[in-house]
Amino acid sequence: MSAADTAAAGRAAAEQDMTDRCRIERTGPVATSADGTDTTPVTVLYDGICRVKPAGTAAVVPSATAAAETWQHKLSIPYAAGAGIRSNDRVVITASDDPTLAGLRLQVRNIDRGTHITARRIWCTEVSR
Repeated sequence: MSAADTAAAGRAAAEQDMTDRCRIERTGPVATSADGTDTTPVTVLYDGICRVKPAGTAAVVPSATAAAETWQHKLSIPYAAGAGIRSNDRVVITASDDPTLAGLRLQVRNIDRGTHITARRIWCTEVSR
């Protein structure tokens, strides 16, 4: 079996574990219309199956008023779906068997790339808005 065949089999197996759903989107610059209304365009980059896993423990980030925790997550989507996703894109978990994940909002930090990887693994930070 060739490396490409092995990767294809691994990708099919990885997708079987993707039982959650997510939407990955990018917001554009705010545009102001002639009547003064501001709109922010949103481009959907991906909408489909995914897998969400914790990527470690919470990190405590000190601030002027109080320490805040930031949570890291590893999101996996099908290998073929990763084109165009980049840092600062936003992720919304739209469905999950874990009720605490549905509605979770994440910000993309970086995305793994490679010839024979089985899924796009996207490293994210949880966001509150």
